[in-house]
Amino acid sequence: MEEKKNKYLTVSAIVLLSIAIAFFLMSREENSPEIDPDYFSLVDTDQIDKVTLRTLLDTVVLRYEGSRWRVNDRWEADVQMIKVLMATLRQTEPHRMVSRKVIDTVQQQLEQRGTEVVVEKEGVEVIKFLAGGNAQRTESWFLKAGDTRPYVMIIPGYRVYVSGIFQLEAEGWRNKRIFEFNWRNFKSLTTSYSKEPKLGFTIEMKQSYFGIREIAHVDTTKLNDYLDALSLLEANRFVPRPADSLLKEEPSARIDIRDIADRIYTLELFAPQKDATEVFGRMADGQLVAFDRNMISSIARRRTYFVASGDR
Repeated sequence: MEEKKNKYLTVSAIVLLSIAIAFFLMSREENSPEIDPDYFSLVDTDQIDKVTLRTLLDTVVLRYEGSRWRVNDRWEADVQMIKVLMATLRQTEPHRMVSRKVIDTVQQQLEQRGTEVVVEKEGVEVIKFLAGGNAQRTESWFLKAGDTRPYVMIIPGYRVYVSGIFQLEAEGWRNKRIFEFNWRNFKSLTTSYSKEPKLGFTIEMKQSYFGIREIAHVDTTKLNDYLDALSLLEANRFVPRPADSLLKEEPSARIDIRDIADRIYTLELFAPQKDATEVFGRMADGQLVAFDRNMISSIARRRTYFVASGDR
């Protein structure tokens, strides 16, 4: 009786061991622990000069030209966003392969809603892959061109949605600085108010200093602070699809800056809504932008603001 019991225990142990080995092998295959951490990363990003981000709805081309990056050959790119992009390309690692159970689903989502990322150096393709993720933006997937199984991607040490940087629209890549002028190429600035035309003013270069037309004595400290604030003005964001109600409004103010080559840089500002934290504006090319309300308050000045205190 005891011998039969021992045989039964031995057989049971062998069966359990076999099951454990099977589960271990399945887990090993599923988790793919021997994945190359550099499978998608680019160690040297200094020589990259073009990145194309293509979806079914839009294409964004980031190209390095001379000394700066440009967006779709139209706008100067945001330097910080380019740095984030290059850091992502260097540091991203595959965490594991996507589970076999959801391969078809993930592939379909990548093909329909993912972004095709093409990185080039001097006209030669360095890497191409699809980037996307789940609806909750908690898991990122990459699928390299020619592969059949996507990878779950991470940046070691960070809890970040890796694919997010590749899903930005063109507006998200633009330099948020509004006026690209400096004191060496500045000629004049005119601010006008649609409902209060008498409060408008024109700043222009005199013989060796800035002044305001038809104001004999200008508070130079206020004038210099104003010009500094305007030269550093940045948008919170560019607005790709503004509300219809905003498009029907008439701008309340307009700023025109002219440089020594007679190029004009224009910004129209809309009156802020009550209790709103943002103020909307429109650039010369029709692009809508949103500003922090406090930032706009520093440039929303009337003519009387600049008059020296003794002349009031």
